[in-house]
Amino acid sequence: MGKAIGIDLGTTNSCAAVIENNQPKIIMYKGGNYTIPSLFAIDEQGQTLVGHDARKQAQTNPQNTVFGAKRLIGRNFHSKAVERIRQIFTYNMVESDSSEVLIKVKDRVFNLEQISAEILKKIKEVAEEYLQEEVANAVITVPAYFNDRQRQAVRNAGKLAQLNVLRILNEPTAAALAYGLGRNLRQRLAVYDLGGGTFDISIIEIHDKIFEVVATGGDTFLGGVDFDDRVMGFIMDDFQRKTGIDLSFDRVAIQRIRDVAERAKINLSSTTETRIEIPFIARGPKGILNIDITLTREQLEELVGDLVERTVGTCEKIMSDAGIKVGDINEVLLVGGQSRMPMVQGQVTDFFQRQPCKGVHPDEAVAVGAAILAHSLTQAGQQRVTLLDVLPMPIGIARGDGTFLRLFPKNSPIPSYKSLILTNSKEGQRSIMIKIYQGDSDIAAENELLGSPVFRNIRPGAPGTVKVEVIFHIDSEGVLHLSAKDRETGQPLQANLKLRSKRPAGTDAPPSEGDDAARLLVSTRPRQSDSPVPRPPEEKVESLVEPRRPEAAPIPLDSATAAFAPLRNDGGSRARQDLDRDDAGPSTLEAAAVVSDPGGAPVKDVAGASGAASPGVTSAPRVPPTAAAAATAPPRPATAPPPPTVAVPAPPPAQAPPARAGLFARLLAWIRSLFGGG
Repeated sequence: MGKAIGIDLGTTNSCAAVIENNQPKIIMYKGGNYTIPSLFAIDEQGQTLVGHDARKQAQTNPQNTVFGAKRLIGRNFHSKAVERIRQIFTYNMVESDSSEVLIKVKDRVFNLEQISAEILKKIKEVAEEYLQEEVANAVITVPAYFNDRQRQAVRNAGKLAQLNVLRILNEPTAAALAYGLGRNLRQRLAVYDLGGGTFDISIIEIHDKIFEVVATGGDTFLGGVDFDDRVMGFIMDDFQRKTGIDLSFDRVAIQRIRDVAERAKINLSSTTETRIEIPFIARGPKGILNIDITLTREQLEELVGDLVERTVGTCEKIMSDAGIKVGDINEVLLVGGQSRMPMVQGQVTDFFQRQPCKGVHPDEAVAVGAAILAHSLTQAGQQRVTLLDVLPMPIGIARGDGTFLRLFPKNSPIPSYKSLILTNSKEGQRSIMIKIYQGDSDIAAENELLGSPVFRNIRPGAPGTVKVEVIFHIDSEGVLHLSAKDRETGQPLQANLKLRSKRPAGTDAPPSEGDDAARLLVSTRPRQSDSPVPRPPEEKVESLVEPRRPEAAPIPLDSATAAFAPLRNDGGSRARQDLDRDDAGPSTLEAAAVVSDPGGAPVKDVAGASGAASPGVTSAPRVPPTAAAAATAPPRPATAPPPPTVAVPAPPPAQAPPARAGLFARLLAWIRSLFGGG
């Protein structure tokens, strides 16, 4: 097996590292640079440009130069984050049929995975030129606060770049590896990672070669780009005040201002004032106009002060949630280019009451840590490391009343398992659907919709007699996998991801076989190929979560039983973030998957525990696999009061057609009709 590299796929710059002679080395680009701009472009001649070549022509070709793709990857086109980005980025974004973000460059359209894959291909080429051998294996880092869809999108980008992605690694954890490996440390480390596009804070306990993440949090929409935008706004407002000309609609001018704003911000980390000059920025009534102003460090700190305070507020919240005091932190590590700003360093020092450590390079630590893990995964030896990570955001399902039922709470140890028991709610029901979300809100629809798997071909039977066990497995990368089986027969159930594609008005025609929305995404059978399968019919589906009871441990997730395909965006398939209200089933289902007919049993809590990793997952489990199951109980009578734990009220009559009402509701309606009450 050839050498494996570690890749820091950044918002503004990317770099790679490798272990040579047991020492980490940053891979140098042929021009002497250690980082590659995360830029993709197509020039006037139709040539594809990546990295430094793309940056050279960015000012003259801003509409066809893509930057900051990491901020868009895995996001819904209609999300608030994308709306904000569209206002300041100079390239064209369009919406796909499944509401993902597509980028239009020249006359070609790319998804974000393809853009990221081009950057990864460039890094791969540079690494192969440096090492003089083929590079096939890599560990790629992502922000700790990336959700499941974003992590899968990065993994897919690596696959498109013809890389075998050994692991998706959180950036703060990678920085901790670079800092602590080989030093025989016993300490608790706070990693403050403020990069070009994202912010992460992680509390990590180091015990020699064991790195355990205690808590993590962050903001995937806060980074150096936002600091640049504040400086850009200052420059453009000053120019408009002096000349009356608004430059916000001139894409070439915006790109030129962005470049000088970034340089000015960087300069003010080492000096107290800097001069900003941009000649020939516009034409006024009296001729050519230039920009020539002075920006001081004090002005910059006033412009971005609230951004720095946001990072400190996140640190305070994460430590409070984890029950950790400032005095419990032994060392503070600053990572990311924006952490060089004196104001940032001052605020971090004040909050943690200690000077940050200077033991790692802010721009290179993440790539070095990724390289260390890549080497550990491919070369057996004394440098084998163990990572114990946590889930950055809760994962759960929607209840019938639209609230969010957390199956895996925030900061849950991973890998982990949970088991959920669903049952049929009507005679002859053949399908059950659930909606899976990830996020911090108590309202399901305000979180990121990961998907709506439909478990089909369930055994026919009377209401409440068919039990379907759904096993949720979060692997060591924080990626969700699903499986399901008939609880009585043990028969695995096929599952399809239910999507709502954009269709022409007035038609209910399903997507064609080649539609990405029709891909098989979740199955208990090993994946044979990525060929599309027909979309599930528009069946009415209902489901019910019953009260729990003690249960044996779930079936082991190994190759002998099943190869569980992750719930992911493979080859372009993506779940819409909005709800499938028009084709999700009967109106009593509402926006969720877990509510029965009126009078049925309400949603209950779910039992589960951490378990060992599946094959290929290198992180060691914190505890041996334990019982992880949800329980079942006979359906309660329609007239019985709901249990006191978690009550899901029945939908109002206006939303539930009489034909779908429960037995008690139908009886009441019949009595009313006898006495003329309607």
